[in-house]
Amino acid sequence: MIRFAPVLAVLAAPALAETPYPPALQGLLDYHWSACTGQGGTLTIGPDAVQEAHLSGGDTPDLLLDSARLSCSTAPHMFCADGIGCELTVFVDQNELSLVVLDWSLEPDDDRQALVVTKAGQLMNLPEDTTFRLVWDRATESLVPAGPAP
Repeated sequence: MIRFAPVLAVLAAPALAETPYPPALQGLLDYHWSACTGQGGTLTIGPDAVQEAHLSGGDTPDLLLDSARLSCSTAPHMFCADGIGCELTVFVDQNELSLVVLDWSLEPDDDRQALVVTKAGQLMNLPEDTTFRLVWDRATESLVPAGPAP
């Protein structure tokens, strides 16, 4: 068995492994890399696919992975659904939350940032798209609606 260990390590370590991302984010990127290579393609990570945010208000930045900024050479829209949106994954401390959004942005909110997302009405069984303003709730360790959306 020891003879095979180096071979398994090479197969399990895609080209993305040299990035300095936290393990949860790296694991998700590795998963997307596997999905793309399974389609015979090459994954391209746009320069703004991973962004820092300050949702929790701490000194350590939180991270966002916008799958709209990922592209597979054989399936360019592999990570989005037309009219429904793309996955936005939020990493705060040890928490990982995924949202399917049409659009998103960050805005100041006291000592942190709020996440403003637009969700497809079709996804929520509503007649039109809806925008939500979300803030990090430390007690529930989740994003919660806060105040009116812009």
